[in-house]
Amino acid sequence: MPKYMIDYIRLCRECSLDLRTVGNMLSIVIPSLQREAAEIRKAVSEFAGQFPELEQDAEELELAIRAGLQRCKPQPLQQDLFAA
Repeated sequence: MPKYMIDYIRLCRECSLDLRTVGNMLSIVIPSLQREAAEIRKAVSEFAGQFPELEQDAEELELAIRAGLQRCKPQPLQQDLFAA
């Protein structure tokens, strides 16, 4: 897996939920990683079973994207704080 993907996963796990960071993740980083995951999936499907490491990378990246999306969603308490 490329270093930038590993860095994303690490950064996401250590996120401070700062509004600017969350905004960048939702508008720039996650969409670009979703495109990357889709391209990996497409390549893997064309060569089914021949590159298990790519298949594993795609799965790990998709899991990280889902986790990132969940972490970036404001929780009800956060929404109440910002509404005040």
